[in-house]
Amino acid sequence: MKRTAWYYIVSFGLGWLLMGLGMALAPVNLILYQCTVALAMFAPMLGVLAACGSLREAKSGIRWRPRLRGHVRHWLLALWGPAALTALGAAVYFLLFPDQLDWSLSYVTALTGGAPAGPIIAIQLLSAVTLAPVFNLVFALGEEAGWRGWMTPRLQRRFGPRAGMILSGVIWGVWHWPLILLVGYNYGTGYPGAPWTGALAMCVFTTAAGTLLSWLYARGGSILLPALAHGAVNAVASAPILFTDGTASSQLLGPAPVGLVAVLPALAVAIVVLVRPHREGTME
Repeated sequence: MKRTAWYYIVSFGLGWLLMGLGMALAPVNLILYQCTVALAMFAPMLGVLAACGSLREAKSGIRWRPRLRGHVRHWLLALWGPAALTALGAAVYFLLFPDQLDWSLSYVTALTGGAPAGPIIAIQLLSAVTLAPVFNLVFALGEEAGWRGWMTPRLQRRFGPRAGMILSGVIWGVWHWPLILLVGYNYGTGYPGAPWTGALAMCVFTTAAGTLLSWLYARGGSILLPALAHGAVNAVASAPILFTDGTASSQLLGPAPVGLVAVLPALAVAIVVLVRPHREGTME
C-alpha cells in the first residue's frame, strides 16, 4: 500500500505540478507550455521509481526488451493501428456531421498564410504514420512505463483482468483533467456541460485506448509496443481537424479520436478485447 501511494503521489503530484507550470507559461510562450506539458509525461515513470525505491527494481518489474520474432504484426498494429482507428472515427463523425467536412482545406490554408494545403497535409499525414510515432515514443514511454507497465498489472491482480484495464483507463483520463478543466485541452470551450463533459469524454477515450495498449503490452511482451502506439495516437490525433474549417468552438464529439463520436471505432475494438477470454491478466 505504501508503494502504491508513492506511485500515485508522484505520478499525479508531479504531473499536475508540471501541467500547472505549463498553463502559467502559456500566455508567455506556447513553446514553453508544450515542452513543460511534455515533461509531465515522465511523471508516471518517476512514480514507478518512487514506488520501487531503486532503478534496478523499477526496471525488473517492467518488460523492456523488444521482442520482434513472432511479433511483427503487433509492431505494425502499434505503428498503424491508431491511424486506422482515427480515420474510421473521423469517417463516422463526418458521415453524421457532413457540414463539418471542408474539402477546400481552408483551415490549413489560413494557418499557412495561403500556401497550398494539399502538400502540407500529405507531408503531415506521411510523418504521422512513419517518423512521428517513433519520435513521440520517447515521451510516451514516460507514461506507458507507469500506466501499462506498473499500474495496470497491479490493478488487474487486485480487481481482475477486465476491471483492472477499465480502471486503469479511467485513472489515465483523470490524470489529464487539469488541462481539460482549466484550459480546454482537447475539447475547447463552450460545449454543453463544459468542462466536465469534456473531462468525462477523455475518460471514455483513455479507457478505450488504454485497453488496446494493455492488450499490445500483454501480447507483444515489451513496454515499447504500447509506447509506440501511444506515440502514434499523439501523432495522428489532430489530423481530422485539418479537414474542417477550424471554426468549431468545441471538439467534444470529434472529429479527433478523443471525441465521443469519433472514439466509437476504438471503443468497439476495445469491447471486443474485453469480452475475449482472459488468463492471468493477458489476452488469449
